[in-house]
Amino acid sequence: MSATSLQPPLPADDRSYYRLDLRAAEAAEEAQPEPRLLARSPRGETLALAQGYLLRNGQPWLPVMGEFHPSRYPRRYWREALLKMRAGGLTLVSIYVFWIHVEEDEGHFDWSDNRDVRAFVQLCGEVGLEVLLRVGPFVHAECRNGGLPDWLYGRAVPVRSNDERYLFYVRRYFAEVARQVRGLFFQDGGPILGVQLENEYMHAGAPWELTFRPGCEWVPSGSDGAAHLERLRALAREVGLEAPLYTCTAWGGAAVPAEGFLPMHAAYPFTPWEPDPSFVPSPSREFLFRSPQQPESAWWRAGSFRYPIERYPYAYCELGAGIQMTYLHRPLVPPECTQALAVVALGSGCNWLGYYMYHGGSNPVGRHAFLNEFTVPRLSYDFQAPLGEYGQLHASYHRLRLLHLFLQEFGSRLAPLPVVLPPGAAALKPQLTGVLRCAARARRGEGFLFVNAYQDHAELRDLEGVALELLLPEERLRLPREGGLRLRRGVSAIFPVGLELTEGLRLRYATAQPLTVLRGEGGTRAVFFVPDGLQAEFAFAREGCRALRVHGGRMLEEQETLYAWLEPGLEACLEATSVSGQTVEVLVLSHAQALGCWKVPLAGAEYLLLAEDPATAWVDAGAEGLTVCWQGEAQLDLLSYPRLPAALVAAGRWEERGAAGLFWRYRLEHTPWPARWSVERLEPQVVRVLVPAESLEGVSDLFLRVDCVADVGQAFLAGQLVADYFGSDQPWVIGLKRFVQPGRDLELVLRFTPLRADAPVLRYFNAQRLPPADSTGQLPVTLRSISLLPEYRVRLQAERGGDGSAR
Repeated sequence: MSATSLQPPLPADDRSYYRLDLRAAEAAEEAQPEPRLLARSPRGETLALAQGYLLRNGQPWLPVMGEFHPSRYPRRYWREALLKMRAGGLTLVSIYVFWIHVEEDEGHFDWSDNRDVRAFVQLCGEVGLEVLLRVGPFVHAECRNGGLPDWLYGRAVPVRSNDERYLFYVRRYFAEVARQVRGLFFQDGGPILGVQLENEYMHAGAPWELTFRPGCEWVPSGSDGAAHLERLRALAREVGLEAPLYTCTAWGGAAVPAEGFLPMHAAYPFTPWEPDPSFVPSPSREFLFRSPQQPESAWWRAGSFRYPIERYPYAYCELGAGIQMTYLHRPLVPPECTQALAVVALGSGCNWLGYYMYHGGSNPVGRHAFLNEFTVPRLSYDFQAPLGEYGQLHASYHRLRLLHLFLQEFGSRLAPLPVVLPPGAAALKPQLTGVLRCAARARRGEGFLFVNAYQDHAELRDLEGVALELLLPEERLRLPREGGLRLRRGVSAIFPVGLELTEGLRLRYATAQPLTVLRGEGGTRAVFFVPDGLQAEFAFAREGCRALRVHGGRMLEEQETLYAWLEPGLEACLEATSVSGQTVEVLVLSHAQALGCWKVPLAGAEYLLLAEDPATAWVDAGAEGLTVCWQGEAQLDLLSYPRLPAALVAAGRWEERGAAGLFWRYRLEHTPWPARWSVERLEPQVVRVLVPAESLEGVSDLFLRVDCVADVGQAFLAGQLVADYFGSDQPWVIGLKRFVQPGRDLELVLRFTPLRADAPVLRYFNAQRLPPADSTGQLPVTLRSISLLPEYRVRLQAERGGDGSAR
């Protein structure tokens, strides 16, 4: 009997009491069918499908995927974009191939420049990322005609159907795609793991953009059911698109074949595609935990899924990591929303985490028309994604990166674990924000506890005095030991339960989130962080713990449990020694500190780097060393645990600044950007920005940041539209390096359209920012500030010895 089981049970009528019976996971455990081998690579690597998760080389695998559209991004910056995605913790990139981008004129395929899908897929392989190829033929993605070429409208064939006239053109298009990616599939030794066919079939269409009045005629959603997807798969195979996995979208009543496809899901709490300008959204169900083992629950029924949910891995391809603003609706997606979406998905059994979009972009300009859907900007497809239209880091990038670090270390443990929900979870309504949302994934007393206090379109509350009771096969745990937890509004988190840190050393629970594990000659170091507002409490099973030392906190010894409480920070750590003599050091950081953390390999060891100004900094570890990028001032303080090799050299000033708790402080200094540029307001609604030709010398990029109050903004270069913006409380940001030509000054003309005082879209603006209306009923264009922010880049390399090895 454990010490925790001696405590009296919590009263069942206490509103702050929550119970999860993890013994239910044992009762539900049944003999699983043998995994199905999907493919084997020439190197002997295998990909297999179990009933609830994927296997990679025989081990459970939980992929992390993000959407990026190479034809919406300059080719010369693809590598940089992919490195940022890799640094963010992605293992796969999902990409759309837009039919209209490559066959704008019938019969003339163009795979040059940004449309070179083969070069992009090869580059993914070079940087260690794999690919899900989404080939349509219909894709939507706020693209003109949903990605279908204009000339199909003129051919008057029934698109998205099994009509042979339509399939003739589809087969020709598929054959051209197959020709581009020949030899790049997993079974060939390439990075392509899967192919998605169609998108939202029998769920959604898109406007034909050739009509005189936008939105009056639509590409149909389709009506041929699963037979159409099966026909598309047969066509794909005929022409050489032979993939280990075929996927399809499964939400909103979309057609899903009974066999041969992996159904994938979406979650968008914000829905700006609604045509009613006065539409008022309701709280979505995406922040309620659910279980794929309970497919008859109200949550699953509301999704109108047409397939046996319990038979497949619960996979996402479109977890909304942001949203594209439309002219009628301009919601801002807070970073805690994106984080909570992912936490709730994982806690609900998700075993394939896929974001749409993860990296924004810009629509190309077609030969005959703009290639956007009429509801969105002609060019901008920023999507408020973790990485924006110009590769700039948004706050959600760092929040998701913490989850991805966790999954890199613990994803293989998480994937096979079933979901356990508390009593009454199925009856919980999104509007009830005073109740803790929680779930567990566990088996045999080991797993993870998921909690959430975020809900969209609802008034959020702090949750005070929360106590959780976990019923395990051989013990009962109470979190916390006494009193209750305080979960701040908007917080979502993952806590370990029964986590074995090293052989025999078991962490019964912690009210801190696992971040990563560092391994090296100095031993094993586990890193945790404490979500805002929580008290860090660690409970170790005494039977496997010979000694526990606490730095920066206090501890308590009980009969069968050793407790420790710490204030998170650079000095906070535990040293736990197992009965066998193995010591694990546990670092405990604050949430703000964790957001600046990067785990990097260097010279044969693993390090935790911490950027003290993390908002715009990113770190990438490659074979040649480290790349550190940041925006703003020409210096960046970087902390390392453990201390970096003395032989590290930098392309810039690199200075050791001494110890900072358990970390070691360094300062990177770059030659400051000279800041020579000018702004001239030519008219009340027109501004000229002049940047001298030499201004980009020595910096990685320059970001023009325009804080304004306007309806629409457009940027012109030499008379051509190069960027645009729908006004909101979010500043307009333009990355300038793609527009700079050697030896030429850069002259951008910015034109703004004023808001009308009666525009329904004003509800998306902070009223205190809005100027009074003028006599014409318009709100004068207000330019609050225009600034240029430099981005610096420094490379750090381990000094090479005489034999070429890193020292």
